[in-house]
Amino acid sequence: MADTGNKGHRQRLRNRFASGEESSRSEGALLELLLTYAIPQKDVQPLAKRLLAEFGCLSSLLVTPMEKLCQSDGMKENSAVLLKLVDWIRQHHGPKRPGKETVKTPTQATLFEVISSEKTEQPVSGVAEPRREKVIPRRGTEMFGKAVLKEAIQILPSLPDSESLDEIRSFLRAKLHFSGEQTRHRYANYITRRMFPNGYADGPLRSFAKAFPNSQELRDVCFYRFLQSEPLEVEVIEDLILPNLGTGRLSRERIRTRLSEKFPEARSIVDCGKAIVDALTAAGIAKADRTKISFAYREIPVASFAFVLHSEFPESGMYDIRKLEENRMIRAMLWNPERILHALYELRNQGLISKISEIDNIRQFTTKHTLAGVVEQIVSGGKKA
Repeated sequence: MADTGNKGHRQRLRNRFASGEESSRSEGALLELLLTYAIPQKDVQPLAKRLLAEFGCLSSLLVTPMEKLCQSDGMKENSAVLLKLVDWIRQHHGPKRPGKETVKTPTQATLFEVISSEKTEQPVSGVAEPRREKVIPRRGTEMFGKAVLKEAIQILPSLPDSESLDEIRSFLRAKLHFSGEQTRHRYANYITRRMFPNGYADGPLRSFAKAFPNSQELRDVCFYRFLQSEPLEVEVIEDLILPNLGTGRLSRERIRTRLSEKFPEARSIVDCGKAIVDALTAAGIAKADRTKISFAYREIPVASFAFVLHSEFPESGMYDIRKLEENRMIRAMLWNPERILHALYELRNQGLISKISEIDNIRQFTTKHTLAGVVEQIVSGGKKA
C-alpha cells in the first residue's frame, strides 16, 4: 500500500482527527483525510496539495461544480462525488446557531462541521444573515436554449436593494420587456440562477452593477457569472474559440457540429448554438453575423478583473501567478494573457491586492480582501478602477 511511506498513515490521519489534534484541522489534512475514503491504496497527499493549489482553498474546492472537479488531473468521479456530498451536507445540515444545540467537543465534531465553522464568517451581532434558497442542481444535459445575458446586463443596475431572490424575481417579472407572462417568469428564473448561483442576491454583484451600468466592466462580470453556471459555454470557448484565436473567426456551423457530437440525441442543437453565440456577443466577447463569429484577445478592465480574481481566489493569501494564468475561467474571458501581470500591478497600485513578489523564481500575488471587500473599495473610490 503506497500510503505516504507506511500502511499506518491513513489510520494516523483518522486518529488525529478523532482526537481533535489541531494539525488535523488544516485544509491539507482535512482534504487528505476525505480523499482516503474515495481513493484506496494510494498516497493522496500529493493530490490534496495539488487541488488546494489549483482551487485556492478548501471552500472553493467544495463549491466547484462536479464536472469541473472531474476535469482536474487525478480526480475521478468517486472523489468528486464525495466532495460534493460533503458540500451538500454542510449547506443543508450544518450546525445550528448557538443556543439551539448542544455545544460539541472537538472529538464529537463531524468533518463537515469543522469545514463549515472554519470557513464561514461569524455574523455580526444583530445583523441577520441572508436567507439562502436551496440550490437545486439542473437535470438533463448541460445544454441551454436561451442566454438572456443581454437582459441581465441591462437590468442588474436597477435591482432592488434586497438579497431575497423572491423579491428579485418579482422585480424581474415586472420589468422584463417580454409580453408573455410565462416567458417573463421563465427568464426571471434564468437570470437569478445564473447571476446569483449561491441562493441569494449577493451584495457584491448588485453594488458592482450599480457602479458600472452600461459598461464593459459589468458585461465582463455578468459573463463570468454566466460561465460559472453554464459550463458548456466554457467548453466551447476552450475547444473552439481559443484554438482559433490566430484566425479570429469561427463558423456557427462548427459550434453546432460540436454540440451534435457531444449530444447526438438532442433536438435543440440550433437553439443551444444560438444561445452560446448570444452570450458571447452580449458580453462583448465576440461579434457575430449569420454565418460566423469574430473574436480576439481583449484588454483587461481592472475593476472586472478584480471582481473575477477575488471570486476565483476568495481566501486572503499568497498565490502563484501561474495558477491565475492557467485558470479556466480567466482564460475563458479572452483577456490578453500578456496583460495579466500588468493588470495585477494595477490592482496593487490601487491597493486592491497587497503585493506581487518573486520567491524561488516563482512570481506570486497576495490578496487581502474578500470579494465584498474589494467591491466596496472599488465602489467607494468613486471611479472605475
